Amino acid sequence: MNDVIPYHGTAHTKLPGASSINGNQQISKRTEPVSDTLKLTPEEETAHFVNQSRMVTCSHSNPDVKLKWRNPKNVDISETKGRVHIEDKGDSLSLIFEAIARSDQGNWTCEVDLEGSALTSKGRVDVSVLRKSFKMIVYEPISFRDTSTVQTAVEDKDATIRCEVKGHPEPSVSWYFNGQPLFFSNNGRYSKLADGMSIKKVVQNDSGEYTCKAFQISATGSSFEEKTIRLNIKHKPYLPAWKPSVSDAYGYVGGVVNLTCEATAEPPANFSWSANNKKLTPKSHIIYNGRHVSMLQIMIKTSSIFGKYKCEAKNELGTVTQEIHLKEGTKPDPPSLFQLRGVNSDTLDIDVGATKSHDIPPDPTTVIGYRFELMPTDEYLKSRSWDRASRRDFDVADGATYLLVQLVPDTKYLIRVAARNAAGLSDWTEVKEFSTHPLQPHGTSGSTVANAKPTDVCFKFVWFLAVALPTVLSITHHRFADLTKGRF
Repeated sequence: MNDVIPYHGTAHTKLPGASSINGNQQISKRTEPVSDTLKLTPEEETAHFVNQSRMVTCSHSNPDVKLKWRNPKNVDISETKGRVHIEDKGDSLSLIFEAIARSDQGNWTCEVDLEGSALTSKGRVDVSVLRKSFKMIVYEPISFRDTSTVQTAVEDKDATIRCEVKGHPEPSVSWYFNGQPLFFSNNGRYSKLADGMSIKKVVQNDSGEYTCKAFQISATGSSFEEKTIRLNIKHKPYLPAWKPSVSDAYGYVGGVVNLTCEATAEPPANFSWSANNKKLTPKSHIIYNGRHVSMLQIMIKTSSIFGKYKCEAKNELGTVTQEIHLKEGTKPDPPSLFQLRGVNSDTLDIDVGATKSHDIPPDPTTVIGYRFELMPTDEYLKSRSWDRASRRDFDVADGATYLLVQLVPDTKYLIRVAARNAAGLSDWTEVKEFSTHPLQPHGTSGSTVANAKPTDVCFKFVWFLAVALPTVLSITHHRFADLTKGRF
């Protein structure tokens, strides 16, 4: 916009085209004062984002005319350095924005600096005073402030998930829980807040990933950002739903038993063990602790070891206890049968005469599974030790044979077996050596059957079960120690 403002005052500067009469300056008569013009470069109204830079140059048709800039608050800009400053180019005056801020939005004006120009005629100034403005539009992109990606809440208490979204124009926000949209209502458990959302009386099922999605629309386009927040629910320790607070365990004199205590908690619980109201410590006992589990290993030297053992799991929100009655059981006998039923290039099929008991309640002396240990003969001969043997555990099933799979073709293996009941493992059987077949050309079967014909229906059925339904590894408290190296 151009404004014409007369100025009256005393002048001291002689400009081109002015003559001097009796020591006074006289300005040549201007026939077309409208030719005085201001020009802004660039002239167009432009939208900018916060922290972008911009330069606007202001020039006058008369290069001797002085110019100045005013901000949206009508304050002169005099700084020559800084985030917003001016630079005099001689024939123009530039306004520099090194980093645009939201507060810069508004009209910025360039105008003639009358005091600097001092155009006079007998004490009067006839020059036209011009103003020209541009509008600065400032957009602020979406940002998330004070929004942690991991937040916590306490079970049975109201919780707030913080997600403070900033931007201009103001973004619209929607929420998702584990990828599914959340809907807010006046009487529901979820409420939308200016800086996040709230949940009434949180439960453990409320833990998971909450996604805060922000959508922004402006005259120049649209943008989308999201932030995923992991909500952890702090709660007191809980025993597994399938595990009673009081349970029985069995062992035998001369054997080793592992008593296992599990409790989920957030933060994870601290475990402690006691027997006969006496605390058991790692200095006097073997105790393995994991994130949500603890195992007490007991060497049963005498019958006095049998009795009641108590496990306590405790965190800042509560305590849960589990009592285990360690009873004297019977050491099982080794399998009476141990023979090869079938073989191919990567599998050995072993028969140990398995028979499953259907007694209710189960007899603690009944065999409930078998443990196999195997290793290539060449490896055993190097160390004469079973420490590096592969271990396979199976549950018992009527008439089942057991498949040792994923073996190396054309390799001799040493194998031994032990039976397992509630009290622990039997002694090992004698060691036997079996060999896998070499790899056969495609389409040629390499399997043979000992003591059974290739058409034996039972063997084929067991083979199918092994391929289609691999045996599930079963771990009882008596075998927990075998996994402690990997689990802890």
